[in-house]
Amino acid sequence: MNEFTNLRERMPGIVKALAVGIPAGYLFLRLHTPIPWMIGPMIGVAALNLWGVRMHSPPYARQMGQVILGSAVSLYFTPTVVKALAAHLPAIIAATVAVFLVAGLGALILSRASGVDGKSTFFASVPGGAMAMAVLAERYGAQIAPVAVAHSLRVSLVVILIPFALTYGGFPLEAAAYRPSVPLNYLVLTPWLAFGCVLGEFSERLRFNNGYLLMPIFFGDAVTLSGFDLSAVPHWMTNFAQLMFGLVLGARYERAFFMRYKLFIPFALLNSFFILIASVAAGALLAWLFNLPIATMIIATSPGGLAEMTITAQALQISVPLVVAFHLFRVVVVNMGTQYIYSFAAAILDRRPSRIKKQARGPTART
Repeated sequence: MNEFTNLRERMPGIVKALAVGIPAGYLFLRLHTPIPWMIGPMIGVAALNLWGVRMHSPPYARQMGQVILGSAVSLYFTPTVVKALAAHLPAIIAATVAVFLVAGLGALILSRASGVDGKSTFFASVPGGAMAMAVLAERYGAQIAPVAVAHSLRVSLVVILIPFALTYGGFPLEAAAYRPSVPLNYLVLTPWLAFGCVLGEFSERLRFNNGYLLMPIFFGDAVTLSGFDLSAVPHWMTNFAQLMFGLVLGARYERAFFMRYKLFIPFALLNSFFILIASVAAGALLAWLFNLPIATMIIATSPGGLAEMTITAQALQISVPLVVAFHLFRVVVVNMGTQYIYSFAAAILDRRPSRIKKQARGPTART
């Protein structure tokens, strides 16, 4: 669907979302909560949506937020940082394997508890992004509704609980060893952001997931590694990116949709808590095994979306390049290897494709 489809009908909902989201973000800012401009709008808009006050996110809200975030994050990738990331490749691979093991176990629990087929619970549990997993679920014949519900709930829980846990839970927070120190230059920043939008739109037309986030990161990396200075991204812009993400996440909570699948919600919440707790445990174990900061590994293994976890690391200034590398590697594995991962998961869930085909054809006649 085009971002401007039915814009006139959606405009009152967009205005209401902004009228709720901006004060909610400011309130959470005054309360000194982590990532206030994302958590506040998300909670405010979601709550009123579920109450029956229909709200919508602005056109291209997700894309605007991703371009700003990707541009800001790309400044971290200096030659020294990139060289250091290569040394962490074993930890990145181990974390990716751990995330999928946790997701597979979560899918098994969700399938047994809710009665939803294992194929659907697999795509509902794999932390590959709600939109990407919904598309893949449809492609492989799974039910889209449980996938959408489970991802919306899990990402919301992760966005709320992980920043609060890291900020107030007594975890040692080690600030990023490197922070960008380039000057702010709007004459450079403006065309840079505009070009990022063009790259993002082109990549997503080619069905490249998270293109508006990843292409500005790749382009900014290439320019930075070439020795050219770009521009700093001002703090108000990253706050605006948080606001856009918060409105998008909150707008997903459509009352009619969640009421239709309300019997599935308790199971999806249970699954989300299990995956979150297991992911934190895996992150702590990997932090011990690879001698990495525990806060970094908790964010790196958290089952949230790439954009949400990136902005969490960026807002808390915790090893941003390393967190991006962990989640980016996972996203690549998800998009390129999901069919193979599903085949492996199907075997564990005793849902082998060959067995399904035999059941579809019926029992073989005896001679």
